[in-house]
Amino acid sequence: MKAFPILLVGIALALGACGRDPGPKGEPGAQGPAGPQGAQGIQGVAGVQGQTGAQGPQGAQGAPGEKGAAGEKGEKGDSGAALRPVQADGALSCEANETLVSVFCPAGGAADGAKCTTPPTVGLCVRK
Repeated sequence: MKAFPILLVGIALALGACGRDPGPKGEPGAQGPAGPQGAQGIQGVAGVQGQTGAQGPQGAQGAPGEKGAAGEKGEKGDSGAALRPVQADGALSCEANETLVSVFCPAGGAADGAKCTTPPTVGLCVRK
């Protein structure tokens, strides 16, 4: 029964405080200490891909590879040279199976067809 008077006093104080105007707001207190760090959050959405970077320097040369197998022997070629130099004091001429491809005048002057205006005339004949 002792709890009844204490309860009655508490109710009276609570009801008495309801009818009063609140007083002026006080100054904010000092900031309290920081709490412990929270757990890591979930991973966010991937961002936009950045620009391509500059090309890096060239790497060192690699070791030489093994020597390959020898190739097949080729077909036999024509005998003799395909070009033949000719010289004459007049007009140059080549064999029937050759063509005159070049005329040169070592003494100066211009070539006049297959001969030079001043001898000698030098030329090249090539096989057809």
